[in-house]
Amino acid sequence: MAEVLDEGITTAILRTAIRERISAGISRRAVSLLINAYAPPTAQGRDDGSGVQRLAVEVIPNSRRAAFLCELARLRDDLPVAPVETGAIEPLRGTD
Repeated sequence: MAEVLDEGITTAILRTAIRERISAGISRRAVSLLINAYAPPTAQGRDDGSGVQRLAVEVIPNSRRAAFLCELARLRDDLPVAPVETGAIEPLRGTD
């Protein structure tokens, strides 16, 4: 079931969810850090001048998109509580 859900989460859905969270007051920097956490370690992006690498949402693997959306919905503060390394979050068992 989770696999079917993950494959159905398109880039457009991710972008819409991100726009909604930014409109609700979450900073772009916080969203960028979250994208970095769910992106593969080899993903390439651009530095936005604040030391945060900006990655496109397309780099988030299908197997991690549902978890990303859950974390995005829970993101309340300007920044995640702890610094997050790129690719640091492992997929949940049974979601690959």
